[in-house]
Amino acid sequence: MSKSSFLQTHGKNLIFFGFSLLVTVVVFRALFQQVSWSDVWTMVREMEMRWALGFVGCSLVMHLLRTVRYRLVLQASGETTSFFPLMLVVIVRGMCVDMLPARLGELVYLFLMRTRLGIEWGAATASFALAFLFDLLALAPLVVVGAWFLGAAGMSAPMLALGGLLLLVASLGLLWALQPLMRFGQWMIGPFCRKQQGWALFLHELADSTSESLHLSREKHLFWPLLFLSLGVRCAKYTGLYVMILALLVPQGYSMADLPLAQSFIALVSGEMVASLPVSGIAGFGAYEGTLAWVMGLFGHSPETAAALSISHRLVTQVYGWITGLLGLALLMLPWFARREDHE
Repeated sequence: MSKSSFLQTHGKNLIFFGFSLLVTVVVFRALFQQVSWSDVWTMVREMEMRWALGFVGCSLVMHLLRTVRYRLVLQASGETTSFFPLMLVVIVRGMCVDMLPARLGELVYLFLMRTRLGIEWGAATASFALAFLFDLLALAPLVVVGAWFLGAAGMSAPMLALGGLLLLVASLGLLWALQPLMRFGQWMIGPFCRKQQGWALFLHELADSTSESLHLSREKHLFWPLLFLSLGVRCAKYTGLYVMILALLVPQGYSMADLPLAQSFIALVSGEMVASLPVSGIAGFGAYEGTLAWVMGLFGHSPETAAALSISHRLVTQVYGWITGLLGLALLMLPWFARREDHE
């Protein structure tokens, strides 16, 4: 690598890191003008454990449903793997998605599927792509329903409903276009393949095997099973996050009536979407908390409560994700989960 390209690459990384650090510092500085660490620690320490265990249960259901969904696509592609190690990969993926911006953590799933479970690249990529698109597809009707409940509560929610419908159309369009996009990609890199460029040959083969896996999934009529599983994943995920809000705020004198599910859902989805942007803060801290606090404030919560909740909620769920993710990664590193080819 030349000196200029080295400086260019590392310069971009430094700029990216700088913006991420700036987002984290600016957001937390604004939040800590409303609360102190003592307020946050008090909220965490007084957390209602009954509700917290409900969050853990919902998280477990979410991981189980994700694992079933991935396994369904892999089986349609002709790949088989044991349920438990696949679930470990799903748990580690969840940790990495939360830590890295722009959902770069999804790539960890592909890496572990190949290196630890021995799944062929095309099948792993197809399962990843379909799961991602069905997650978007399942989110759309939930946003529309949430907007409808907000409207029933006397709040104007047409933009939310419109956003949900656009998300529905976009995800359906991408599902339809996946295979044509793979063929287009193969056509684009064709000239490089003819020159025997290693990277081009790899991408061409990857696109071909992914397209074949997508074709097999379509042939086996997986649309409705994947959609219902994805709706289950989304419901389990946001129910768990809502239950964690209850765990933190019920001891502070709030009741379920003070924390409508539709409001909390819209606040959580808003925070998640902003946190999926390329620059969202260091290790995922920043944009999510700021957005969650802002939307909770719009729904009538005091700035102090909204700030303390956003920090406490993110802290508790992230620590839980780190513990389970690192434990899952440690188990995956055991020799029993080595790639199948290593034993042949």
